[in-house]
Amino acid sequence: MSSISDDQMVMEILNFFYPRNKISEYDVTDSLGDLAAEMYAEALEASAAMHLVPRPTYTPSLSWLVKEGVKTFWRSRGEDEIYESVRVTVALKYKSKFSMTKMVI
Repeated sequence: MSSISDDQMVMEILNFFYPRNKISEYDVTDSLGDLAAEMYAEALEASAAMHLVPRPTYTPSLSWLVKEGVKTFWRSRGEDEIYESVRVTVALKYKSKFSMTKMVI
């Protein structure tokens, strides 16, 4: 049975948010772990809110509103998914903090 270590998980989360700034498992510190947890929690919360946003494709009508309500319900019951727009926003918000923490400042 394989299990992922905390350092590997932190590495994967940070590499998800910053794919051009790869870090290795050996670069992970407690501060980076805390930052990764904070970023991941914020991204999940924002993605959950995005599930509730209707997606109109034409002039909305009552039937469209009902259909979107059903789709919203099913999206909100799905797996943890982070939208690309949320990933980019969270990465931008924490960019300076990530850089400073990575340099151990």
